[in-house]
Amino acid sequence: MNTFLKISLGFVLGVVSTIGVLYIIAATQNTEENQLREEIRMKALKNLNQSLGDFDEDGQRNIQSFELTTKKGIVKLHTYMPKDSVQILMGRPQSTDINDYGYGEAHETWKYKGTNKYVDEFTIEFINGKLKSVNQFKDH
Repeated sequence: MNTFLKISLGFVLGVVSTIGVLYIIAATQNTEENQLREEIRMKALKNLNQSLGDFDEDGQRNIQSFELTTKKGIVKLHTYMPKDSVQILMGRPQSTDINDYGYGEAHETWKYKGTNKYVDEFTIEFINGKLKSVNQFKDH
């Protein structure tokens, strides 16, 4: 009987020790995984922040709206709009110009004719595929 108690006590202590070790390993691994997740999350946020660009002092994005009167009617554009959205609204540009100055920025300029068929009425500028500015020629 004494031997049975020793074996039982040894078994119980072995199980408790194993559970304790597994708990400690899981807690440590979870902490390392959380740190890795947090690092990845911060890198992703930093990359997103850089890709959006142009924030004011308060960390807010400086978005400007443009309302253009075209042959098709009134078109509303805003800064940071993707090129394909602008093309859907404005149609195919009459001319395009692409410049890559190095520095990781691709500048693209699209020109559209308006009611005056001799003058480019709208000049739309993009940086890295996002609308930066709109200029409208007005004949007064």
